[in-house]
Amino acid sequence: MITKDLLDSVSSRSDVLTRRYYFLEKDDLMQEGYMLLLELEKKNLSDLQKHKAINNKFSNLERDAVYRQRVEKNTSSFGIDPDVPHSGESIDEIIEREEITHKLLKDLTSREIVIVEWLSQGMNLYQISETLGVSRDRIYKIVNGIINKRGELEQCDL
Repeated sequence: MITKDLLDSVSSRSDVLTRRYYFLEKDDLMQEGYMLLLELEKKNLSDLQKHKAINNKFSNLERDAVYRQRVEKNTSSFGIDPDVPHSGESIDEIIEREEITHKLLKDLTSREIVIVEWLSQGMNLYQISETLGVSRDRIYKIVNGIINKRGELEQCDL
């Protein structure tokens, strides 16, 4: 049975995440939580197991949000639109960023390029993993590899 305590848990976890991450919508998070509760109800789990599953689900959602935030922070360095200047950038910095971006794009595989494009469009790791049919951890490793390649290119140019 879905109790008020379980519903409150979903609601409070949704509140916390929407306050931390501007791009997460409370209604979407609550819907995901309620869908999880319905799935758990079919499995006849105890309330404790349901609470653990809710915590796990929202921990994964937060992890995805942290990665998305990290990628958004570096999106300009991926150069999805390298010709757009960022506030406070000089012409030399724009040119340097564009050169690093072109080098990075040459080094990326077609799968990595697709993942970068999807991330810049707002897809999360879970959505990408579902679309590509691979695990979320694999997508996480790919994204970290891309970020590391970017960092290496920046170090080479210094």
